[in-house]
Amino acid sequence: MLLDTSGLLCLHYKTEPLHTQACNEYKKSLTRLTHSYIVAEYVALANARRLPRDFMLAFIVDLLDNPDIEIVWINEQLHREAVELL
Repeated sequence: MLLDTSGLLCLHYKTEPLHTQACNEYKKSLTRLTHSYIVAEYVALANARRLPRDFMLAFIVDLLDNPDIEIVWINEQLHREAVELL
């Protein structure tokens, strides 16, 4: 499962309309993958929605420490390679 920004938001905040569905899909997935741009975008989205900062940051720390989630860290070389594919 690719963890994207909106999916993480639905997973994290119980007030999101698709929270239950996001939790169910997350639990069913055997592989969970995201990348550092999604993490950064999630922080920006949570800030834009004025969601509690401490709660959001704790979620990010848990995400980064979760051994069941693979995070691809985008460095300059990987970014340039991806741009060339476009």
